[in-house]
Amino acid sequence: MHPMHLPLTQPKSILVATDLSDLDFLLPVAIDQAKVTGAMIWLLHVVPPVVYTSTESRAYPFVPEEKTFRDAEAALAKAAFELQRKNLVCAYEVRRWYPVEQVTEFIREHEIERLILGTSSRGKLGKLLLGSVAEELIRSLDIPVCTVGPHFKPFPENNPHRVIFATSLRHHPEETFRLAVDLSAGLLAELTVLHVREQDRLEDGIDAGARPTIDEMLKGAKQMHLVPHIRIRSGEPAEEILSECSALRPELLVLGALPASLLTATFRTGIAYRVIAQAPCPTFTLRSGSKTKHNRNGREFSAVRSGSSHSG
Repeated sequence: MHPMHLPLTQPKSILVATDLSDLDFLLPVAIDQAKVTGAMIWLLHVVPPVVYTSTESRAYPFVPEEKTFRDAEAALAKAAFELQRKNLVCAYEVRRWYPVEQVTEFIREHEIERLILGTSSRGKLGKLLLGSVAEELIRSLDIPVCTVGPHFKPFPENNPHRVIFATSLRHHPEETFRLAVDLSAGLLAELTVLHVREQDRLEDGIDAGARPTIDEMLKGAKQMHLVPHIRIRSGEPAEEILSECSALRPELLVLGALPASLLTATFRTGIAYRVIAQAPCPTFTLRSGSKTKHNRNGREFSAVRSGSSHSG
């Protein structure tokens, strides 16, 4: 069965959550993904309470709520029109109140199967992303989240198609690995599995069994006629991942296993934050499961089955 039947890689709908200042680099990514998947694009902007309650803090000049709302509608209407001219199905909506709450509710109401976010805000009214909003959404949603940072620059059309799947192997990566495999297959891209061994954990059972664990994961990829490259590096994970991105120039980066419990405590200063904020390409994350057991044989993962179903 072709992998692109899965909602993970063949979504019917893609949501672009924008603070409006990031539309110029979010829309090209959304357009490319919609063309590959045939998905409808939704554009959503949430006018946060700071717009009409910030006068006390004097951090920002007061902006009347209704004018801000109308200006946002005009900006999204213009963007939607441009997408429709490219023969893409697109709709937009502006909402009020807290972004996390409204984005989550919108995803539920419209059965959104993929979310695209920016990782920086250039607006005067403060950050929408990548701060507490993106952090909360990435750790709480059960759909793939594609983040796009300020370092992203589209590659020339003749650039080789590559996808990097970076995993610590410390949490079950099956779903995220399957996402990387399916994305690679859909793009006819070369897949690289990257594992970085942290210097202070070289004696850890998972790190010691990294190669057999990765080989076990690759069984599913081989069933789809993919022969991923394996790269095992030692050092500081964020630095090594970003270095590999600079060297390989991937079209997409997929980060393996981002469990909610750890993200809550470590996202802002941890590996995920640094990679997502500085990645030169769109980065997919997918919230996943429990921590692996530290067995010496390193074989705590089941093989990825390319034909299994997934509800998104």
